[in-house]
Amino acid sequence: MKKILSFYSLKYPKTLVYMLQSSEYKIDDYLQWVKRTKDFSQVAKRRQLDGTIKARLILALLWLVIVLMVALACVFILIFQTLWSVLVAVVILLITPWLISYVIVVPLYLGHVFIQKPREKRIIASARQIIANHKGLKIAIAGSYGKTTAKEILKTVLSQGKKVAFTPGNMNTLIGISRFTKTLVGDEDIIIFELGEERLGDVRELCDLTQPDMGVITGISEAHLSSFGTIENTISTIFGLQDYLGNRTLYKNQESQYVASKIKSGDDLAFNREGVNGWKVSNPKVDITGTSFTAKKAGKTISAHTGLLGLHNIGIITVTISIADELGLTLEQITAGLNETVPFEHRMQPRRIHGAWLIDDTYNGNSEGVRAGLLLLKEIESKRRIYVTPGLVEQGDKTREVHEKIGKQIAAAADMVVLMQNSVTEFIINGLNEAKYKGRLLIVDDPLEFYSNLEHFVAVGDVVLMQNDWTDNFA
Repeated sequence: MKKILSFYSLKYPKTLVYMLQSSEYKIDDYLQWVKRTKDFSQVAKRRQLDGTIKARLILALLWLVIVLMVALACVFILIFQTLWSVLVAVVILLITPWLISYVIVVPLYLGHVFIQKPREKRIIASARQIIANHKGLKIAIAGSYGKTTAKEILKTVLSQGKKVAFTPGNMNTLIGISRFTKTLVGDEDIIIFELGEERLGDVRELCDLTQPDMGVITGISEAHLSSFGTIENTISTIFGLQDYLGNRTLYKNQESQYVASKIKSGDDLAFNREGVNGWKVSNPKVDITGTSFTAKKAGKTISAHTGLLGLHNIGIITVTISIADELGLTLEQITAGLNETVPFEHRMQPRRIHGAWLIDDTYNGNSEGVRAGLLLLKEIESKRRIYVTPGLVEQGDKTREVHEKIGKQIAAAADMVVLMQNSVTEFIINGLNEAKYKGRLLIVDDPLEFYSNLEHFVAVGDVVLMQNDWTDNFA
């Protein structure tokens, strides 16, 4: 009964707008979410509707439709004044929630087809011309994970000796990158593009826009399998960067199994934590303050230190050293740039909380990131190692396999595990059980309450690793 009544709650229209906004106004994603939702009172558990102008206009439209439907029902009763008219009025009122859940997409679809799409086409065409005329070196970064970290490291180091422009945040789509080009002055030495991927062929399409001179593939995982369908489609899409570059410079992460499967033997640009392109790494060390190592090549030595946490970062840092060296930066400039690199928001970002260390890696959304985080947790000295996760979204038909593997990895690293209850929780528990996990396990039904009271949960000397995020549009 509660589930049925949720369709007729005064909060129902606002919930629909929240679902649309959380789906980034992607109509197909929104409709799928509506279709599988049974209780609309349980939807907005992790955040609230952002009251943008667009959201308020759509909400107003929904209430207008509701008022019109109620008025129509009343008109039937007043005009005909029969039992039949009452029944028709009841039917109208009963179907109103279902009707408005679909009416909400009509203005969006029409606006996309007749206004937004033609406008975006013009913006993209203009951006392509701007990039084609720009004389700066263009570097493209592609991969299922690690793109933003790679971009930030490259930007920080190369800026020591060059004028660098880079796509901000997650501005990695056709329209996002096109808007970014409007900020270019024209005298930049280097432009760094982060290339996003969600559908088959995305990266090649972005290459046609950005026209890169060199590239980096940071890694490939099962992320976005719900849209790609198969890991082969993911690999094909990301290696669209290689298809575009041909024989030009492309660094590839050898520590990613799916990338490694495409690397030819003897490729000097295949990187890992041991080095790349003649640069050899030695004495790697990691603690809560960062990562350090020594890199050497042909008489050149760099004592590298970065605030980034985890040995898995060494590979992309040596790529940065290699590129910076090739572009003529001095060893002093490279070292200074590396010293300035710090953890990025929600990406292995440490902070103190009542005598404990909290490592925020909630932006992570892939199995390779989970593995790297758990290795870090295992390496850092602590009284108690606590791992917090809801699991990973968009793993497609590999959901069970991925999460059971994660459970086994957690068992080898954590003294305590906190899982956010959802559709993958049982798979992680299966993995923990298979690995004969003996630590404490806590299942949380209300993530917001747990995170809000985290300071009461930890003790002095704890290290808490929080990984992944689970938005409301995933059950």
